[in-house]
Amino acid sequence: MGLQSIYQISYMFTSFFTKNKTAKVEIATAMIVAGALFLVLFILQGVGIYTMAKRLGRKKKALAFVPFVNLYYIGKLVGECIVCGQRMKRAGLYAMIAEILASTVFIASIVTEFYLYVNVGEPVMDSFGYPDWSSLNITGLALALAKINEICNYVIMILILVESIMMLLLMTGLFKKYSPRNYFMLGAIIMFIPISRYIIIFTLRNRQPIDYEAYMRARREAYFRQQQQYYNGYGGGYPNNPYQQNPYQQSPQPRPKPEDPFSEFGGNGDGDQSKNGKSDEPFEEFSDGFFN
Repeated sequence: MGLQSIYQISYMFTSFFTKNKTAKVEIATAMIVAGALFLVLFILQGVGIYTMAKRLGRKKKALAFVPFVNLYYIGKLVGECIVCGQRMKRAGLYAMIAEILASTVFIASIVTEFYLYVNVGEPVMDSFGYPDWSSLNITGLALALAKINEICNYVIMILILVESIMMLLLMTGLFKKYSPRNYFMLGAIIMFIPISRYIIIFTLRNRQPIDYEAYMRARREAYFRQQQQYYNGYGGGYPNNPYQQNPYQQSPQPRPKPEDPFSEFGGNGDGDQSKNGKSDEPFEEFSDGFFN
């Protein structure tokens, strides 16, 4: 994931700045630039892993500077990773194998493509943007390399996906140990910007490692204590019985009486009798004359 991303970024920039616009020159320039950039980033990552291992008192710290093996060593520093509630003990090993396969196929694709551009010429691009060498009527070694290049271009997509998943699991475990509050954000960053993992590991090297489960347990306990103190100010009703009618044990307030819509005709809203003892019936004066 890292090597492929570095090459793609290098190729994008070199394609803009190279004077000779032939593909073979652009590929060769991108390979040189990507190799130099990868070396710098790899050293930064190695320094970060080495410092983390030293703080933990680990042995064989030099493995931090060995390609591919450093992922296995990171897995040793992380320990178990949690995947869908299940514990994965060898995340570093799986990430190492995935990166070896992806990098091998990617290098084979670049080498064969460069050879064909130099010895065969410019091919026609297919609908996916990959070079179609079969349109150039090639035979022998060139035809065999063209088939290898075509297979590599499709296999690499699957391997990069697998590598990305394994790398995300491994890096998430590392970030939980060294940056528990921001581990999700850092994981998202390396998914969208894979080469950022080298720099992130370097920046986290001097942090004190913690137990993520103990950290979360302490946060939950602190939250519950805070809630207990809050509700104790209201009589402590909610923590004991969250479903009772009056959780804060406050005295009920009297409900206001509805207003009388006919108060302007003499009613006061207090029942059937007015203040002077007479009925609130608005037509009483008429009823006395007609019905008595």
